[in-house]
Amino acid sequence: MKRDLVAIQGLSDAALVGLMDLADTLQRDLRAHARELGGFLMGSLFLEPSTRTRLSFEAAMARLGGRIITSADPATSSAVKGETLSDTVRIVGSYVDLVVLRHPAAGAARWAARHASGPVINAGDGAHEHPTQTLCDLYALRRERGRLEGLTVMLYGDLRYGRTTHSLARALVRMGCSIIAVAEDDLELPDFIVSDLVRRPGCVARHIVVDDMEDVFHRRDVRAMAIGPDNMVPSGGESVDEARPFSLKDSAVDAIYVTRLQAERGAGASRALPILDHRFLTSQPFKETIVLHPLPRVTEIAAEIDSDPRAAYFRQAALGVPIRMALLMWASGVYDLPLETAPLYEPESVSGYRCENLSCITRHRTEDVPEEVARSRGDVPRCQWCEEEAGPA
Repeated sequence: MKRDLVAIQGLSDAALVGLMDLADTLQRDLRAHARELGGFLMGSLFLEPSTRTRLSFEAAMARLGGRIITSADPATSSAVKGETLSDTVRIVGSYVDLVVLRHPAAGAARWAARHASGPVINAGDGAHEHPTQTLCDLYALRRERGRLEGLTVMLYGDLRYGRTTHSLARALVRMGCSIIAVAEDDLELPDFIVSDLVRRPGCVARHIVVDDMEDVFHRRDVRAMAIGPDNMVPSGGESVDEARPFSLKDSAVDAIYVTRLQAERGAGASRALPILDHRFLTSQPFKETIVLHPLPRVTEIAAEIDSDPRAAYFRQAALGVPIRMALLMWASGVYDLPLETAPLYEPESVSGYRCENLSCITRHRTEDVPEEVARSRGDVPRCQWCEEEAGPA
């Protein structure tokens, strides 16, 4: 079976742990594994700008003894001539053993995997998902804290267009973490992500108002969402209007995951949340908090934090190499992982609906992607490419 990774749900809980365990072994000596993928060729197909993801994948493949061909400048690819993504991955896939794809359209990786002959790894598809960044984030969190289960992680910033938080939120809940999602105005976690999270047995999502952190947030009432075990917050808070008061000072935040405003995807330029600085980290809930960021950083973290031992984002970025080495070994078939025998839920196809997400691969100007809309367990109809809610056709 072809070993694609288009979304974090494609890996079982045991597989996530298995990849991190393998990465630990690889990390001990990155130079000692140069024969693992000797003779293998990776296609690095980046149709959107990238630095860390592309270079860490290429470094990972090189560390394993494999070779790389790359298309790293969208302006010089045949996409500017009107070539479809499906044709591109058919051709590139015939040259290489696996393809690592970044694309600006949500759902593009799933569409590419349908047409490529070999494995496709999603290196970011629009505002949808970034599963390999989540592998890096989970791995960094486990390395920094020594465990995942029972941790409380604050997601902070642009949670609507920050695709890394979409994959990460799903994985954190699966690993037994609790989430406090504090978003910029109108940039909260998308409904399709929250809907998936609360499908997990024992997991609830409740709207809260943090009312005791005025010294940090510069205002008394900060709307957020608490996601985790039922006893995390009092019952209620099923809607924004019913948000329950929440004392953050009674909590211990193990990690804060900061994201920048994704201006290239439609996020507004104004900032409502304060930047993370030393004043922020001297507050009681954050005194032992590690700071993570998928990078690039713009203005959301003050440079003064870089020298703080709790600043883990550069260590986090470095761990992208061993965890992607582990992923490449699995995708190439030289290492096996335990995978689920059946999906968590089986979507039921429905007709009469159309995806309304203008950034979906179904709306891409060069593609002819069929509308595929389904619902799960009575949920609202959703596009099977980008997962956004679908409307009447």
